Amino acid sequence: MAPTATPPHEEGEPAPPASPRIQQWKRWKGWIGFLLGITLLVAAAVVITSSPGMIDELWVKLRGAPAWTVVVLIASPVVSWVLVGLCLRVLLLRFGTVGRCEMLMLVGSAWLLNHLPMRPGLIGRVGYHKTINNIRVRDAIEATIWSLVFGAIANVMVLSITLLVPEGLSTFTLASALLTPIPLLVLASVLIRARSRNASLLLLGLMYRYADLLIWLVRYAVVFIAIGIEASPVRIAMITAVSQLAQLIPITGGGLGFREWGVGIAARQGGHAMQAAMSADLINRAIETLWVLPIGLFSTWWVARRVRSHMESISRTPDASPSP
Repeated sequence: MAPTATPPHEEGEPAPPASPRIQQWKRWKGWIGFLLGITLLVAAAVVITSSPGMIDELWVKLRGAPAWTVVVLIASPVVSWVLVGLCLRVLLLRFGTVGRCEMLMLVGSAWLLNHLPMRPGLIGRVGYHKTINNIRVRDAIEATIWSLVFGAIANVMVLSITLLVPEGLSTFTLASALLTPIPLLVLASVLIRARSRNASLLLLGLMYRYADLLIWLVRYAVVFIAIGIEASPVRIAMITAVSQLAQLIPITGGGLGFREWGVGIAARQGGHAMQAAMSADLINRAIETLWVLPIGLFSTWWVARRVRSHMESISRTPDASPSP
């Protein structure tokens, strides 16, 4: 999300505070977006349950799904968490030092907090980088913007590959084609590192973002297999792109509600049952929630402890200025 514009001020000088009316509107906007997302989510559930026999049919198919599909669906949100953390870390390494575990904790905390009204996850993470890592706010926001740009590029890459490869390819061949950009981006990053460290880190950021998108692609492909939806690789790539776009909507965290309807509509355009596709995304959402709560709570505790420790160390530091 792009930062809101503020009046110019001197470097190092805090930005002037927003007026009470603007602050109140931001609070109301956060609550309105949160309630809208919950309403859309409930509406999606109503649409699914209104179809006669849909729930019983889904339950039968899920019980009969191969064990490997359950493992993939459960593990994939954790892999995405790690990949997003690594992507943001390499983008921030252009401006300062951030540890791997530290970055994962920050992303895990933001993952949870961004589901709340006002979406405080991004603001908290940017503030942390300024306080702890000595990374300027605009640099931290720039890294986030690069991550969003790379997400769009990754979607174009996946859609292009699925459109260009011939139909009827084996799963192994298709997977090989989709995985090919990862080693190529790593190789390009290594080759260019001596000439431009920044460009090398940007290429690594794109690689991690692309890998994360592949995980989302796999999540939709596998959940469709689990509930018996047959969809072409192109259609799955398009549904994944719609899902990613819905999560960028700034009024709800994680595209709450919007994502489910977007996936359903995209599937319907491809000739698939809208209710079945929406139920597939609700399954993905439920599994995410199982992870976001423990990961988010532990990460938030870790970040709070790290900030508290840092502030205590500053308060214990003797004044370095000469005594009169």
